[in-house]
Amino acid sequence: MKTSPKQRKYFLTTVFFAFVITTMLLPYYTAKAYKEIKPVDVKSELNTPMSKMILIDVRTPEEYGGGHINKSINIPIQIFEEEIKAKNYSKDSFVVVYCKSGVRSKKAAQILDSLGFTNVYTLGGIMDWPYEVTQK
Repeated sequence: MKTSPKQRKYFLTTVFFAFVITTMLLPYYTAKAYKEIKPVDVKSELNTPMSKMILIDVRTPEEYGGGHINKSINIPIQIFEEEIKAKNYSKDSFVVVYCKSGVRSKKAAQILDSLGFTNVYTLGGIMDWPYEVTQK
């Protein structure tokens, strides 16, 4: 079956616009809203008077008690989503999450992203924290 030049033009135009629209929308569906932050930047923020940073350790209470970053709060990843919802933080809060190696903090950042938080950072793991930790 032969196609007319008009049908080919219509088909190619349709394919072109579909490609353009997909290319424009793809970053919105694949981009993560959270970013990585370096230990030196977190340390600097911790030393800033009146800092509004919320620093969350997502490890277990036992791990947290064995040593954590000063001024951090402990919200274990197992109950993270429920606790964050209960705390009713503003969606534009400056939130930094960390764990032992970075796996759980990445999951926590993804949860925050899915809840609509827009200012989320992952520090990764406390194993990479070169400064002193608080023992409890």
